[in-house]
Amino acid sequence: MTTVSAQPGRALKEQQQFVVPANKAYAEPFTPGDPGVSIPVGYPESRGSISRWRNKEKRVTWVVYQKPGNYDLYFDNQVAAGKKLRFKLDVSGCYPQLGLKPVHRDLVFKGTGQKDTLYGLRVKIPAEGYYRYTLTPLTDPEGAITISSLLFRTTAADGWVNFINYQSTPSVHLSFSSTEPTTKSYNWLYEEILVPEGADPLYTYYMSLGFYRGYLGIQTNTPTERRVLFSVWDSKDAEKDSSITKADFVSLVDKGAATTVNAFGGEGTGGQSYVKGANWKTGKPVKFLMNVLPQENNTVVLSAWYQVADEGWNYIASWRAPHEKRFFDGFYSFIENYGYTNGQLRREAYYYNAWGRESATDKWVNFNKVRFSNTDGKRGQRVDYEQGVSPKYPDRFYMASGGYTPTIKTKNEMPVLQTPPFPDLKKFEARVAEALKNEGRQNIRK
Repeated sequence: MTTVSAQPGRALKEQQQFVVPANKAYAEPFTPGDPGVSIPVGYPESRGSISRWRNKEKRVTWVVYQKPGNYDLYFDNQVAAGKKLRFKLDVSGCYPQLGLKPVHRDLVFKGTGQKDTLYGLRVKIPAEGYYRYTLTPLTDPEGAITISSLLFRTTAADGWVNFINYQSTPSVHLSFSSTEPTTKSYNWLYEEILVPEGADPLYTYYMSLGFYRGYLGIQTNTPTERRVLFSVWDSKDAEKDSSITKADFVSLVDKGAATTVNAFGGEGTGGQSYVKGANWKTGKPVKFLMNVLPQENNTVVLSAWYQVADEGWNYIASWRAPHEKRFFDGFYSFIENYGYTNGQLRREAYYYNAWGRESATDKWVNFNKVRFSNTDGKRGQRVDYEQGVSPKYPDRFYMASGGYTPTIKTKNEMPVLQTPPFPDLKKFEARVAEALKNEGRQNIRK
């Protein structure tokens, strides 16, 4: 933020100026691999220009967080000499509660081949929150324009325009527990997820069962591919800990016929198993089941299954985790955007019918209480998330992330369910026994 003198023709008042780097923007509509305009992906410290805008069907949207006041908007730009490019500028609040009537104006960027600053419009911001500023080409931009920054100027003493550091979304988490008496020692975990229609943007991981050595859930990977993913961490991080030995790596025990396995890194190291043709759908429940079986050699065998709607259970894999003897003590769930560039799209899922079976008593315990957590959450940054008991379904927890909506947190507890998910687990126990017989036939590391 800097202080500048007033605009020509206006009363001389001290103005505050807020600079928004042009690359803190989104190309819309979002098309993976074909943005139609170059917007360098950046982390908080990065600054970059928008360039190579060659697709007339692509608009560019900036979302900023503003306090009330009158703001004059300018664009720092450079247009090829002799070009005259027309755009429509639209300004709106990201949600109705802000009370801003949408504002529109046509702009003409005239090319001199030199750096220039174009005045956009004056907008009166009525309430603190997220606002969208969108440029839509009215003529072919021809790759002839570069925009380096947006400038907001105001005489409001407490004016504030804050650009969003991350074009991703905040990650949101629910940690599950029970209000019932329990040993907090479970050998089986169970939960269901349902993603509503339209709440499944690309690059979303809806993690269902997160435990002390890994996690299990579903992903939207490409426009045509959806996966179920089950990962288990090594005892040490092979990328950071030079003391790691072969005995610290997880090993594959067995896997389903449709399962792909490999080693992974970047967030700790370990073994990854996934089903590419899982074919889960929005509006349909996906059920998850996990087992932990401690072994005498200070390892545990971790096994996972999933079921789409009521189409039958699918075995994913079993992994042996070394230097471990714990049962599950509960689990957590989260929503994560791992693709970064489409954080203006909202993700949502219901998490419900959550249970753990006590290892000592075989009693199923319903997890009817959660603890909330999230990443970011700083004022003026990514505070667009929701958590708690669903307003639509009082027997389901839910989470949402992204879309630049207001923060919503509801209740963190609901009534205890009385009907466990399984009368018995014999066929699943038999599959674990079969996996142990098959152990050693495959390896993820050469």
